[in-house]
Amino acid sequence: MGSRRASALALVLLLSIAHALAWAQAELRPWTGAPAAPPIELNTLNGEPLALADLRGKVVVVNFWATWCEPCREEMPAMQRLRDKLRGEPFEILAVNYQEGAPRIRAFLQKVPVGFPIVRDTDGSVARAWNARVFPSSYVIGADGRIRYALVGSIDWSAPTVEKTLRELMPRARAR
Repeated sequence: MGSRRASALALVLLLSIAHALAWAQAELRPWTGAPAAPPIELNTLNGEPLALADLRGKVVVVNFWATWCEPCREEMPAMQRLRDKLRGEPFEILAVNYQEGAPRIRAFLQKVPVGFPIVRDTDGSVARAWNARVFPSSYVIGADGRIRYALVGSIDWSAPTVEKTLRELMPRARAR
């Protein structure tokens, strides 16, 4: 029984190291698909409609996630730190939850509070339109509404390199 426990502990340790290395090596990749972002018109947890088009003029990170997705849960605090750093800038995060009920999402947010908008893709149609098959999947939308970067998997959104990439897309950054 001791060797079985040691093997399990070693496996957990190796998986943790592999995840940490993947997180450190993850990077936003320039988007090569169709430039126009598919529409998003969904309801928030409070039932209020929110559309991606409402955020035009801002750099927007569209993040597809689920509460059962471990990497999704891990990257949410980094996303909030990024949003806090960019407060007052033309920037927003739009988190699209995949097919979960509002009570489950609210319970998650009690443990991992975030201030960015969360909308519910109740039937999965928006995730399909964006071809988001793996969670998390994220897309960076420029102020002009075009997809600029994509990422399948998690990343440290609060990393200086990510912040720099996003700032370069902001309208004010280009005017300097």
